[in-house]
Amino acid sequence: MFSYVARQPIVDRNKKTVAFELLYRDGNDNSFPNVSPDFATKSILMNQFLFHQKRILDGKIGYVNFGYESLIERLPFDFPNRSYTIEILEDCPPTDALFKIVVELKKKGYTVALDDFVPSKEWSRFYKYIDIIKFDILNYPLSKAAQDLTFLSQYDIKFLAEKVEDYAQFNEAKACGFHYFQGYFFSKPEVLHTKAIDPSLNAKIQLSAAISKETLDIDEIEKIVASNPGLSFKLLNFVNESSQIKSPIKSLQQALVYLGEDRIRKFVTYVVIKTLNPNKPGILFNMSLQRAKFFELILESMGLKKQKSLGYLCGMLTLIDALLDVEMVSVISPLNLNSDIKLALLEQKGVLGNIMKLLNVVEVSNWQHADELLEQLNIDETVIINAYAESIIWADSVMG
Repeated sequence: MFSYVARQPIVDRNKKTVAFELLYRDGNDNSFPNVSPDFATKSILMNQFLFHQKRILDGKIGYVNFGYESLIERLPFDFPNRSYTIEILEDCPPTDALFKIVVELKKKGYTVALDDFVPSKEWSRFYKYIDIIKFDILNYPLSKAAQDLTFLSQYDIKFLAEKVEDYAQFNEAKACGFHYFQGYFFSKPEVLHTKAIDPSLNAKIQLSAAISKETLDIDEIEKIVASNPGLSFKLLNFVNESSQIKSPIKSLQQALVYLGEDRIRKFVTYVVIKTLNPNKPGILFNMSLQRAKFFELILESMGLKKQKSLGYLCGMLTLIDALLDVEMVSVISPLNLNSDIKLALLEQKGVLGNIMKLLNVVEVSNWQHADELLEQLNIDETVIINAYAESIIWADSVMG
């Protein structure tokens, strides 16, 4: 699966890109599909947070269209005020409810724009809370827009000319007093797509951290599973399909207690590893678990027992880029992970990073390059050999 979005640059008077308008797409076809504006807005925002926001926006502000329902439902407040300009679509009625939302957005530091605007008395009370007004100069004469800009200059508002199609229009719009510009003269919308990552990935990572602890916290595991309907369904199915139970399991707590610690660990392993990408060869799943155990054993041998759970999680994630067919930085950066794990996976630095380097040389039996790492970690070769063999046996038993 892929996540699609189109972006069109917004430039200043020097034709320097200062922002991108984000436009909903459901494929490589560069046109708006037949979906509601509210659905499009929600899809754009969720995709930006789940899949590569920084790559799409290149550090610029993102302009996003909001329909009336999305605004009244307070959707903009779920997202950071510094990242997006809230564009109020032209078909939104200037109701009291919308006015209250706009006032609150302004007070909380959001940038608010009126899209494809046609001035009217009904919008007068909004002006002091508006940051940007966009005029569609293809359908709204520049001569009329110039008069509106003169009248609205009493407010602290910047003006953006949309659908600028040639150099003459650009110059004329500049002469009228527009600050920003957007249109085919600068660039058509560019469709970008990224590999879609399972939205439940964060919950799966949290579960992996939970089962890596020596003593399981059933309440913690129940809370994580309960927050994700897909995980809840898998857990109940996993238990109810057991031939040994006499009556159906009816609650998550009951299911977890019934399973016991060993089978909980196996269930989580199945959910996290095997459902990441079922089309991948089994050896990748096995290696992920084996690496997790190897990290855990090495940290224990170093006297760092309290860091075993970090090591387990780090080891399990070392192949996640291969499992998901995405770059490591793309999948790891957005996740709420311990900084030591991120440092190891992205830069191979720190204690976990050194264990990762060590594992890489051990897996190819390149012992001549292991000596320096063994010295840094203060462990001997025998410990490594035993940990590697034990981790293979353990992973085989779990996957079996």
